[in-house]
Amino acid sequence: MMLGGGAALSCAAPARATQAGHAMLTPLPGSWTGHGKPAFLLDDLHGQPRSLRDFAGRAAIVHFFATWCEPCTREMASLQRFAASARNRPLAVVAIDVAEVDLRVRAFFETMPVDFPVLLDRDRAVARAWRVSALPTSFVLGADLVPRLYAEGDIDWASATTRAAIEPFIPATPSAAPHATAPPSPSAAPAAGPNR
Repeated sequence: MMLGGGAALSCAAPARATQAGHAMLTPLPGSWTGHGKPAFLLDDLHGQPRSLRDFAGRAAIVHFFATWCEPCTREMASLQRFAASARNRPLAVVAIDVAEVDLRVRAFFETMPVDFPVLLDRDRAVARAWRVSALPTSFVLGADLVPRLYAEGDIDWASATTRAAIEPFIPATPSAAPHATAPPSPSAAPAAGPNR
């Protein structure tokens, strides 16, 4: 599928995969090691702006996806179960839909509700800035918002290997930095505004 800027995004075939074919979280290439990813300010499904800084003080999973991407849609239920299991820990999950019409994304989450923020990268600017070339792509950030791990392809969020890879980056307690509040249910009526 061609998106803004002329670059094509496709569903990822995991470079490193488990025997079941799922992607594995791996350390980031040297070009990102020790540096934060570019900040973002994106609307959620209800039109409320959300910033990367909202998640500071907790480990964060930033997950890029699209509703047209079959591995992305299969993975979303697994990611929701993972987020629910980590609800009482200093860990945030945020999903970023890449270059789709708002109404399509809202319709998808009416049939598959999640209890973590879903943000809209309407023009693919954030995906480009984060060097996302395939979907799904996930990043694990430390509480300082510095990326530590990533994966291109769908992840088995229930696997012991995935959980063990993330665990060292989850702080014992959240820091005093501000962090996101629970978003309203995505299946609730969206905020008034233009239908994109």
